[in-house]
Amino acid sequence: MTSWVDADAFLAWVDDYERAWRSPGTEALAQLFAEDATYLHSPYSEPTSGLPAIARMWESEREAPDEVFTMRRELVAFSGETGVARVEVRYGEPVRQEYRDLWVVRFGPDGRARHFEEWPFWPGRSYSPAHGSPVVLEAAELPAEPYAEWVRVDALSAGVYRLPAGGADEQSPHAEDEVYVVTRGNAILQVGGRGTPVRPGSVAYVPARVEHRFARITEDLEVVVVFAPAESG
Repeated sequence: MTSWVDADAFLAWVDDYERAWRSPGTEALAQLFAEDATYLHSPYSEPTSGLPAIARMWESEREAPDEVFTMRRELVAFSGETGVARVEVRYGEPVRQEYRDLWVVRFGPDGRARHFEEWPFWPGRSYSPAHGSPVVLEAAELPAEPYAEWVRVDALSAGVYRLPAGGADEQSPHAEDEVYVVTRGNAILQVGGRGTPVRPGSVAYVPARVEHRFARITEDLEVVVVFAPAESG
């Protein structure tokens, strides 16, 4: 039995993917992915296998259904049961991060994806297998509102995070390990329900997927953030 998906239906699937990402919950994923689907963030990443695991991954990685981003797609090829699309995504307003991806999607006979593979590219990405280009700058040069990324390679990404005195930190847990270096301000860093005062010179490690946020910010806060591996999404 062959899949009913053709080139037009494939692009409609990409549009449905975007709508699902913007919608609360993960119920719409059952219309997009087969129960035994595999999902790869990059060709060499470990696959996320099975619809329940894909749903958990989505919830851990997206900021919220009202996340600000634009997405454009363009068909590259469709043959048999496999489609390839060029997808451009820009996050934030003003734009703080952008990606140009190739999506490789293989469909089952019911029209749902059985295999999803992403080939992501972004500005400043190194094309050397060893390391990226050196970058030296002043943190004040980055217009973080509240976060601005300044370096990204396969092994890590880093940026500057700023919150005003009295402000609320609305971040969600990340799928990557994090290191914080406080360069300005005073606050309480809450990690897993425990609060610790931080000030300039404080260094903190937060494991992946652990609830954390800055609270009781008494002076404008500036923090250098390092994600390992590179922050996803």
